[in-house]
Amino acid sequence: MIYTCYFSCVKLQGKVAVITGGDSGIGRAVCNLFSLEGATVAFTYVKGDEDKDAKDTLEMIRSAKSADAKDPLAVAADLGFDENCKRVVDEVVNAYGHIDILVNNAAEQYECSSVEEIDGQRLERVFRTNIFSYFFMTRSIPTLLIIFF
Repeated sequence: MIYTCYFSCVKLQGKVAVITGGDSGIGRAVCNLFSLEGATVAFTYVKGDEDKDAKDTLEMIRSAKSADAKDPLAVAADLGFDENCKRVVDEVVNAYGHIDILVNNAAEQYECSSVEEIDGQRLERVFRTNIFSYFFMTRSIPTLLIIFF
């Protein structure tokens, strides 16, 4: 949803922002508001599971972006692995020349009624997305403004 009563201060004009997990929830809201503030926005999502969300977010950003911002970019990636984070950074830098802002927002969770339900594979998956990806993404971009949620 684009807020018609929102008045931009164009605080992010000329900035390139990468939002991990930007296809839905808080990530989508950040993508939208950053684009309203003038940023060129790239975001990550999980291919297959979140294709429709990513498409909807791209449309939202395109309609919200300022005239001088470049077209948004959606990058499918499993950020739990260092090489995938490096690929995301390379794609964004190749498209826009640099990255100014990283919002580490990607996360996953599984509902369970007791700790006994969490096996080693699920625990590793959650840590790869919720912890390792933040480190890998941050390490892949040498200089930037970092925002953690």
